[in-house]
Amino acid sequence: MSTELVNSASIISFPKSCGICESKENVQMFAGLLLCSHCQENIRITNPGLFAANKIIEPKAQD
Repeated sequence: MSTELVNSASIISFPKSCGICESKENVQMFAGLLLCSHCQENIRITNPGLFAANKIIEPKAQD
């Protein structure tokens, strides 16, 4: 077992918090950011065409 001391600057807390609202529930990568499910849904609602290209590209990639 390591006897090295860890300073507080190198400690990463898990789970990571949402990049917008600081919630720690259901946080995952979305559009390059760590976001909770609530903020992800808000982005999808306010920007409905933002991920439209993904819906077109994904079926073509499966062919």
